[in-house]
Amino acid sequence: MTEPQFVVASGDDACAPLVTARGEIDLSNVDQFRVVLDEAASAADTVEVDLREVTYCDSAAMRALFTVAAHTKLTVSIRDRGPVTALLRISGLDRITTVRRVD
Repeated sequence: MTEPQFVVASGDDACAPLVTARGEIDLSNVDQFRVVLDEAASAADTVEVDLREVTYCDSAAMRALFTVAAHTKLTVSIRDRGPVTALLRISGLDRITTVRRVD
């Protein structure tokens, strides 16, 4: 059995829901990504998204993140030199979210 590509862990009173993504996020699976993000955002005012294991992220995925950031406090974890780092900066998402860079 393969591991799910997008997983949401419910937060408790002290923690925000955590969405963990792996692999590529593109048109083939962005609808699933949106569903998981929406599920997390409907449960809390703050959402954490772990993109450290994402190897590719297209504009549809960025749009999904911007949508969540518009109505929740979004924290995104990325690898310091990973493929998503420049995309967050170029898109401006890093200016409206909290970004955690991890080596």
